[in-house]
Amino acid sequence: MDEQKIEETIKTIIKMKENGIFNNYIEYIDFPYYKNLVPKTRINFGFPLTVLIGKNGSGKSSTLHALFGAPQGYTCGDFWFSTDVDPIAESGDRNRYFYGYVENKETEIKEVMKMRMKRGSKTKREDLDYWETSRPIKKDGMRPSKRNTPVEKKVIYLDFRAEVSAFDKVFHFSRDELEVRKKLLRDRSVYLKRLFNAEAMRFKGTQDDRMGKLEILSKDVVEKIGKILNKEYDDIRVAEHKLYKNHGVSVYMRTRFTTGYSEANAGSGEIAVVQLVRRIEQALPYSLILLDEPEVSLHPGAQENLKSYLLDAIKCKKLQVIISSHSPSLINGLPDLAIKLFKTNEDGKFYVKENVNYQEAFFDIEDKVLAKKIILCEDYAARTIIEKTLNQMDKLQYFEVVYYPGGEKTLINHYVTPIALNEDLSKKVFVMLDGDMETGYVFEESSLRKDELENANYLSTCIKEAYGMNLDVYSDGGTGGKREDQICKEYLAYLRFYRNNVFYLPGKMIPEQIFLKSKHVKKVYGDVLLKYDEIDSKNAKDIVKEISVCDYGDSLHINDTILVLANKWSQEDSSIKDELINKLTSIFNRL
Repeated sequence: MDEQKIEETIKTIIKMKENGIFNNYIEYIDFPYYKNLVPKTRINFGFPLTVLIGKNGSGKSSTLHALFGAPQGYTCGDFWFSTDVDPIAESGDRNRYFYGYVENKETEIKEVMKMRMKRGSKTKREDLDYWETSRPIKKDGMRPSKRNTPVEKKVIYLDFRAEVSAFDKVFHFSRDELEVRKKLLRDRSVYLKRLFNAEAMRFKGTQDDRMGKLEILSKDVVEKIGKILNKEYDDIRVAEHKLYKNHGVSVYMRTRFTTGYSEANAGSGEIAVVQLVRRIEQALPYSLILLDEPEVSLHPGAQENLKSYLLDAIKCKKLQVIISSHSPSLINGLPDLAIKLFKTNEDGKFYVKENVNYQEAFFDIEDKVLAKKIILCEDYAARTIIEKTLNQMDKLQYFEVVYYPGGEKTLINHYVTPIALNEDLSKKVFVMLDGDMETGYVFEESSLRKDELENANYLSTCIKEAYGMNLDVYSDGGTGGKREDQICKEYLAYLRFYRNNVFYLPGKMIPEQIFLKSKHVKKVYGDVLLKYDEIDSKNAKDIVKEISVCDYGDSLHINDTILVLANKWSQEDSSIKDELINKLTSIFNRL
């Protein structure tokens, strides 16, 4: 699924949600007192695919456990229970949470409180991990109503860190000596092979259905698994069995290029995806799907494909999917209301920030995951106006704005050209040139013919039209000189960098022109402006110097004047400011 189709699917799902298509949908969950979450933390589920983001130990899995225990017949006590080593301390206040759900578009929202209770007596062992519904508690912010029954919803919970195949359970986690483990796997493999072949196992006189059962995945399911993993599978079979003493799952898969292999030779990511797709395809409509770190052992491309699959499944089966993750690929492109960022306050408790951009989420949880973007500009005035605008956008912390004296020619030829040739740097370094340098050139690589793409002279002309100047090349062809194919490769890199990374200040203006048009300047320095017929790129710098003389008695404090004027301009509304915000937002959203 390409980006455009993902966007279309997301729009369709949003419209489905607005029209009340998702029955028995959990709209929000509220934690008056639960584990280490800040009391009265609320999470809203405005989009049917929700991703919980945060550092390890920040409460994401605990939130999934609470959601697991929300529907009728389920309890979070299956995951969170008290032991002598890890007792659940409750100092006068019971652990509890409540959630709101709607049965269908014709019904009002219902709230259900789930509370940890003690059950038992002096003669019987107390059950310290019993959760039951409670009457509405007004002080917790619940709506006044009768005690509602929990939502009727099937739940599928998959913790991908704990998904271990039958082979791995024996080979990697058994305490037996290595030779004993290998002997068990060899001896029992004959029965497993028969099971995979849909033959009678004849395991020591035990009935086959007591030792294991086989599921041959349908062609449609096999194709979905292959699409996520970018492999062409001909056949996938899943065996649930006790052949290795304990209950486990084995998988046998065959591609176009292999005779077949089991989980012993498959990647852990393959097994995880098989189990995930298999369980979701078996899920009833409107089910609640909880996935704990599904990206484990999957490369970024597979993670992106997994997201596409989940969106399609949500659309087709009207599922509600909630994920705990550390994956940029899974949240990239999702609407902000789908992303919930778990953060730590000064008391060491966790709270949830909602409706955050995916880059903000990953910048917050780990600086190394997404380093600051760098914007190069021509001078102090440009840097100041960019920084002041970013600050107004509350995005300054995600950027470093750097200026290089010497004008645009020095900036482009000395700094931009080597950056454009570095794939890693070109992902994080952008250029904001003065607006009077904008050429209006549009580079459309797909429209160029093969002979144009391989013609250095032609591409050099394109470079001149784009940047307004010729650019140096660094190709080294040895004693024979620079090879034309290498020169073309560099020129194309420069043109792609121009298309993706080069921006201009709006209005074809230099920064001084921009902030001299503020209401503040017209009000305070109107007498200075009256000396000029108009403010243009040729006189704007002189006008700022004159204002500096008015304020400080000389122009030595020109940077202080620029700082004040840029700050005043950034606090006003204007179409130029809106245009600059759009450009900076575009940079912020770039991968």
